[in-house]
Amino acid sequence: MTPRRRLFVRLSRSASGDFAVPILTLCILDFVDEGFSWTTVARAMAGYPLAWIVLSLLWAGWRTGSLVRRARGLGVEATEKVLDDTQAHTVTGIPFDRIRAELAAARQVSDLADGNPVRFRWHPYRSRVSVEASVAYDDTSGEARIEVRTSGNLESGLFRGAAFTALCRMAGTLEGR
Repeated sequence: MTPRRRLFVRLSRSASGDFAVPILTLCILDFVDEGFSWTTVARAMAGYPLAWIVLSLLWAGWRTGSLVRRARGLGVEATEKVLDDTQAHTVTGIPFDRIRAELAAARQVSDLADGNPVRFRWHPYRSRVSVEASVAYDDTSGEARIEVRTSGNLESGLFRGAAFTALCRMAGTLEGR
């Protein structure tokens, strides 16, 4: 199975779980409104499971495409591991002074600390939620290792992959894209 297909399968499983509560709530509301009868059960069994499957597959397909597009051209591979809480990537050929300057100029960065590794908070979306990030620079090889960690608020529900999104945006910012 290809990495993109494994990502789609993992996202469709998680989306199926995320859409379970709203679909079951709609089912229960139908039973409350119309009473428990065989016609209500037949109607609910005909429509709601199909809607559940279709919504899950559509969301997983859209999110897979979104994550793959974010990684395109950055040297970051979009596998099923993009949904993990911690993401890491190594960037080469960028001087440490330029890394600090790019991070200081980025509007998504807050709480930028001095030193090596450089620790900061990155806001991947246009909201107050953020991820913890650090960039460690190795002087001998000239490599910078970006590491991103999320808290529980971003890795639940439909925000899965926020650490990967932030990692791709950071890599693009540091590489000047």
